[in-house]
Amino acid sequence: MSLVNSHNEWDTLREVIVGSGVPGDLPAIDFTFRLHFHDNIHGKRVGEPNQEYITKKMVQEHNSDIENFVTLLKSLGIRVKRPEVPETIERTKTLCWESSTHPSLNCRDMCMVVGDMIIESPPTCRWRYFENDYLKKIFLQYFKRGARWVSSPKPLLTDNSFDINFFKQSHSDVYNQYHKQASDHSLDCGHEILFDAANCMRMGTHILMNVSNENQRLGARWLGDILGKKYTVMECNICDNHIDSEFLPIRPGLALVTLPELKTKLPPQLQSWDMIHVPEIYDTMYKYKNATTSPLASPKIDYNILSIAPDALICSPECERVLGKVLKKYKIDVIPSLMRHADIFAGGHHCITIDTIRDGELENYF
Repeated sequence: MSLVNSHNEWDTLREVIVGSGVPGDLPAIDFTFRLHFHDNIHGKRVGEPNQEYITKKMVQEHNSDIENFVTLLKSLGIRVKRPEVPETIERTKTLCWESSTHPSLNCRDMCMVVGDMIIESPPTCRWRYFENDYLKKIFLQYFKRGARWVSSPKPLLTDNSFDINFFKQSHSDVYNQYHKQASDHSLDCGHEILFDAANCMRMGTHILMNVSNENQRLGARWLGDILGKKYTVMECNICDNHIDSEFLPIRPGLALVTLPELKTKLPPQLQSWDMIHVPEIYDTMYKYKNATTSPLASPKIDYNILSIAPDALICSPECERVLGKVLKKYKIDVIPSLMRHADIFAGGHHCITIDTIRDGELENYF
């Protein structure tokens, strides 16, 4: 029997991978960096010369919070595995581009567990192309002990691999800018299979996947083929990429949404669920109005929660102060865990984890 077993976002958690912190250097701010974070850095001074982007203090504080989070998980009886940590930031080169390496910090972005299967999604950013290599030791151990392990086709990531038509409505200037910057390559094959595992929410036999462009539509098709007839990939379009700070299932029939209108954008199967609307906790630009750093994530990152059981979840202290009262009537405990600079490092408690073992079996909740 495989050691890997995780069918949803809420069953009792037994084992988890927690990402490792960031060294003091930054990934290259290239075409794909700006493309991935377009909504949150548009018009901001990210990566300009003489701008101090992430300080050593921020790195130290963030790493300290991650280690305290690991200590909390262990105190709750949850086994924790950690990826390898790079000693330096290395330059990388493929046939189509050059970039740099990045540690496995927000490890859920590029990997998820569905049942007994480890699924690596394709890198959507050049600087993350080799990121899952820091997890390979763990994945190989799981494979040797019965887990299935698949990886999506590795993309070329040429400038023309990306469907950027969704910029037309919200950021026409960005759309035009990318078209000017993009260059042709002899290996161009058009839009490729590009999606992050964090675009998906697992709910038993149904996987809810945010699909906002042609790259992600191809990804949904590939994922459906890999999972087979037991599963249904339900598509929605509620954000540009990651869904785990927009729609957060707590248990069957109950979910958090950051905007009340999201309910009408979800598949019909979900619209009968009880949706708890949680407002933004604070304005990120106000929080950092005296800082030179532009957050990569939106203020909604504070709602990036990790459920450890159907009646318990972990989140930021800011989130706990809001959700503690709201979820009390549902008999759900909310455990605070400090995660400073989650918006700068683009990941909260859900982003930096891959839950590999949960209690429970595959069920159809619809």
